[in-house]
Amino acid sequence: MLKNSTWKLEDTNLAEFGSQLEKDRRKEEGALEEAWGPDTGVGSETGLWTWRIEQFQVVAVPKKDYGRFYTGDSYIVLNTYAKEDSDALLYDIHFWLGEKTSQDEAGTAAYKTVELDDYLDGKPIQHREVDGHESRLFLSYFATFSTHAGAVASGFHHWTEPEYISRLLMVKSAPNKGGHKSSVVVREVPASMMNSGDVFILDTGKILYQWNGKESSGVERVKGAEYVHGIRADRAGAIDVETFDEGDRDQRIFWTALGGEAEVKPAEAVSEEPDYVKKLFRLSNASGKLEFTLEGSGPEVSQELLDTNDVFILDVHHEIFVWVGAGANAEEHRNGLHYAQSYLKREGLASQTPISKVMEEGDHTMFDNALNRF
Repeated sequence: MLKNSTWKLEDTNLAEFGSQLEKDRRKEEGALEEAWGPDTGVGSETGLWTWRIEQFQVVAVPKKDYGRFYTGDSYIVLNTYAKEDSDALLYDIHFWLGEKTSQDEAGTAAYKTVELDDYLDGKPIQHREVDGHESRLFLSYFATFSTHAGAVASGFHHWTEPEYISRLLMVKSAPNKGGHKSSVVVREVPASMMNSGDVFILDTGKILYQWNGKESSGVERVKGAEYVHGIRADRAGAIDVETFDEGDRDQRIFWTALGGEAEVKPAEAVSEEPDYVKKLFRLSNASGKLEFTLEGSGPEVSQELLDTNDVFILDVHHEIFVWVGAGANAEEHRNGLHYAQSYLKREGLASQTPISKVMEEGDHTMFDNALNRF
């Protein structure tokens, strides 16, 4: 669970505002947004774009900082791509909410995401991403994804990194599931997270220490080294680097810098969750009132259960999908995300669980992979 947050997830849902008039108005507003205006290439060419919310404004993040997120802020990320056998452009829009972002910024990110969606004629798949609970698709965009303390202080002063506050970072491979390429995530963690299966970096400002767990992967060790040397380059090389493997005699230097030797947990202590039984629900008002019913679970969940006239909610535990049939009516469409949010609460699932909305007539490879994976 996120602690000390100043925003409420239920207040930042990607709500369907409903009327065509409202959608047309938001499309017009979206066309006036300079962040994705006609000269930016947004919507007309493939690529990745990242924006941060600063004083209610959408501000482009420099490409060199893609993958670097600050926990006091909210962001919008757009991925535009084309299938090999088609020239048609496809879109995924994510809004990412830092643990300590303000409710105003979170709300602005949610609204601007809908505005961008309307600007792109409703074609994108929309995703809500929460700090510490990012979807695998979102992580796959970045060779290294990292979070840092800090935020935009005002509309005139950009964030600045804390001046060499000692911090411990964990370098961990993101699971390679659902057809997405693997990536590495770097997060600030307490010493209680030390374990043999990952790589840890202790940044003291003057010296960077890399500690490799004995069961850490080669990818994690290499990415850890790349990250360390990236920090060193940012500080013009005015910093020393020391590397230790778990069990080395001289690793006591690392423990001294950390402030004392921490318990190193077995790799299994932080392993992946056990497989979860997926569930598929139908949201329909065919009876005259909205009904939310279980259609299948586990291996019985398949493409054949989907009906173009209704909305379906797929629970695969680490993520929730809202599938909107081409023939679903306005009431069903409008309530899909609301029911998905309510379902999280009812089932006691983490409120930070990512929720994605996909349209039947759009590209939904990610949904198909989740639906077909037992």
